[in-house]
Amino acid sequence: MTISNKLKKMLDAAPGVHIHGGRLRLAFKLPGQSICRKSLGLLPTEANILYASNKLAAIKIDIQCGLYSAHPDTFWLKHFPDSTSQAEPIKRFSLKGYFEIYRDSRQFDLSYSSLQKIRSAERFMVDHYILNSDITSIKHRDLEHLRNKALKTRKVGTVQEYFRVIRAVFDEALKDEVIDISPFARLRRLRQSDELPKLRVEPFTRDELSRLLNVTNIENHRLMIEFLFWTGMRPGEMKAVAWEDIDMTMGLLKVRYNINRLGQLKPPKTTAGNRTIELLPAAMDVLKRQRELTFMLQPRNEIMHLRHNKKREEIRRRVFLGRENMPYIRPELFTTPGYWARLLRKAQLTHREPYQLRHSYASMLLMAGAHPAYLAKQLGHKDWGMIRTIYAQWVSNDNPNYRDELAEKLGFFDPYMTQEQKAKA
Repeated sequence: MTISNKLKKMLDAAPGVHIHGGRLRLAFKLPGQSICRKSLGLLPTEANILYASNKLAAIKIDIQCGLYSAHPDTFWLKHFPDSTSQAEPIKRFSLKGYFEIYRDSRQFDLSYSSLQKIRSAERFMVDHYILNSDITSIKHRDLEHLRNKALKTRKVGTVQEYFRVIRAVFDEALKDEVIDISPFARLRRLRQSDELPKLRVEPFTRDELSRLLNVTNIENHRLMIEFLFWTGMRPGEMKAVAWEDIDMTMGLLKVRYNINRLGQLKPPKTTAGNRTIELLPAAMDVLKRQRELTFMLQPRNEIMHLRHNKKREEIRRRVFLGRENMPYIRPELFTTPGYWARLLRKAQLTHREPYQLRHSYASMLLMAGAHPAYLAKQLGHKDWGMIRTIYAQWVSNDNPNYRDELAEKLGFFDPYMTQEQKAKA
């Protein structure tokens, strides 16, 4: 059954209160026994969840005070007068069983890529023969041994990604009171790798962009490459844009949707991703050329896939279209194997992923003096922390005279200036 976000939050705040068969059920632990379940037979409404939470608190108090141990019949009669005195024992779950529970509970909340990460972590556990273990029997030492073994063949970041998912699975079991304590509570944090990170920012210069465009024979492909360079959009965002999202008079573009790997149109993952981009003149020029190709085509009825399995239909005209003017269904810029690499070779450019077009836009604006907060808004970041992390090193590397320029602006003479710099000064 589908429940509202408010009811979900209330259930999350009431450990031991669950929905089973469309009715509220309590889970509690009796002395010397496994966890027990008892149905209240109530529908999951706000008032009933509050009642169930208070009843569970009263049950736990009576257990702690010894009422169950001394007078079990009185205990059952007090709290479940219309039921038998037999509690329903909770089923013992394997780790695999709780992976399924966690994945099913989040399938309408998470993106396709996030759900794939859960499946990847599950396959990782299969490889290490721990997935079918009873979740209550897994200790922090088991996870420590698993992690140390995985680090011999996998990167630190990959192992950390797996363990973030596994931790969430154990947290789910903890909320259900299937386990008393998560093994992650005693697991030491993994220190970051001391390997030097690979340089992630390798932007294209404007000259390199020209060379790339000169070897791209398909007009639509040329326009998409150029548009990414001048907007910093993600390829999936660009392919989802419709003419209804663009104000050609004001030079504004609203990023409202993205294409996921299932070919679905979905809102951006974050609130910051849902943004309005102020288009540069070069980006506007691309749109004017693209307008001649797709603006007057018939609109299509498209389905928007929203959170919690909700859908909405919209009449839209995509800006960028594929073969036979069909909407794109893949988020990558180009899906033909080797096509992008061949373009780079023809242009005699070093190999870089298409995502570097986004870095090119960000780098240009930073070097032109754009405020990081403004750039973060254009790119769809929540704040400019990502800008600082990704581009801070690149700015100084790309402009070796950056220190001298700053010193000059501050009114200082740098004695270490080269002859060329002194001549310019």
